[in-house]
Amino acid sequence: MIVGPQSGAGGQGTLEYIGCPTAMTRLLLLVISITLLSGCARPGDHPISPNCEWIESDGRPLNLATYTDRRHLRFDAATAEDMAIRWADERFSHRPEYDQRTQQCMETLFTGLAKTHGVDVATVRQYSRERDVVVDAAVIFGFAFIYAFVAYGFAGRIRRRFPPGEPGFWVMAVTMAAGVSLVAVLIGIFGSIIVETVRLNSVHLSYRMSRIPFREYWVVLFIGGVIVFIIASSLRYYKIRCTPVD
Repeated sequence: MIVGPQSGAGGQGTLEYIGCPTAMTRLLLLVISITLLSGCARPGDHPISPNCEWIESDGRPLNLATYTDRRHLRFDAATAEDMAIRWADERFSHRPEYDQRTQQCMETLFTGLAKTHGVDVATVRQYSRERDVVVDAAVIFGFAFIYAFVAYGFAGRIRRRFPPGEPGFWVMAVTMAAGVSLVAVLIGIFGSIIVETVRLNSVHLSYRMSRIPFREYWVVLFIGGVIVFIIASSLRYYKIRCTPVD
């Protein structure tokens, strides 16, 4: 939606943060596109084995001293975990033995994977929990950039509601910092779940959602959002105070 020029403080504030939802949508599409183009296959593409047997055409010993083989094992471990979850979801969903069956299938797949590539089962289990640092960094820093832009826009609107030197500005700024930061974290969690679903090509995230940085470190991100908002408010406050009056 295109908004025409607006005069006055209110119109200027509107133009400062208009289009942010569009920017967030574009960020999600960009991260999803990078994820789709970063590899030919994703964990969810691998068919489920009826008896939880690990089958792979590239069955060779891996040298974990090389980045390529470490990436190979990380992908295979994530695939085996995803297969076990999908296998249990299809057969034991909402049943008391679900967790036990999931773990049994996963251990069988991990054991087969370890034998195929000549590594320890504990190593496979460790690699299955590792995150894709590139994707996580793209999501976090992308959202952080948009959040800083939004925070600066909101801080400007708050500043124009109070005359210079009015202490009510800081009360409102701190209150808004907590509210806006909380909403931003919730949006970040939702967006991260979408990216994770696309990255794995699987809607069976299950307990793996707790590993998503926006969920695992939401308190840290919330506090960081509050700090960023207060910094943006300070920039707005002192910018207006230092502006010479004709």
